[in-house]
Formats: sequence, C-alpha cells, structure tokens
Amino acid sequence: MSAVRNFSFTQHSISRGDAMDPLKVSAQFAAYVWFSDTNQGPRKTQQAAVQFAKENWPMFLPLAHEGLGRLLIEIAGPHRARGSRIRQRVPAAIKASGRKLALAG
Repeated sequence: MSAVRNFSFTQHSISRGDAMDPLKVSAQFAAYVWFSDTNQGPRKTQQAAVQFAKENWPMFLPLAHEGLGRLLIEIAGPHRARGSRIRQRVPAAIKASGRKLALAG
C-alpha cells in the first residue's frame, strides 16, 4: 500500500499534459504499483518506479480500468473552489436581527 501513498507520476504527467487518457493513467498506475511492490530495497527509488511506469505502461493495459484512470486524473488535477457547495456561515448577530424583524412584521 505504500506505493499508493507515494504515487506522484500522475501529477507530474498531467501538469505536462501527456497523460489525459484514463486507460493510460490507470495502466501507468498499475505498472508503478507493481514495480514498487516487487523491487523494494535501498537502491530502488520512487524515481525508478516512475520511469518504469512511463516506459512499460502498455504491458499493463489489460489491467487498466478507465474509471480508476479518471479518478486519478481528477485527484491529481488542479483543485477548484466549489463556491456553490460551500455554505457561508451567517454571524449570530445577523441571525438574531433577522428573527426580530420577522417577529415585528
């Protein structure tokens, strides 16, 4: 599971614009996880796993899932503020004055 936590090639690839295909991203992720799990040791770096994934992703296409690729792209993409889903907090003083106006009317 540590491979999932250290997974960063998607962010790098998306920022360069060459990994927007969900199947390719999913296959790269599968290659990255496989390499990370099978090649552990002091000399095996995250960069080696990233390089392996970029070079060998076509072999992992049978394992790729388009939905997972879309999810990875969404997670790695730029974060957008979603103003319509953020509820603004109304100060208590305004709430109280609104209640007084409603009772007076």
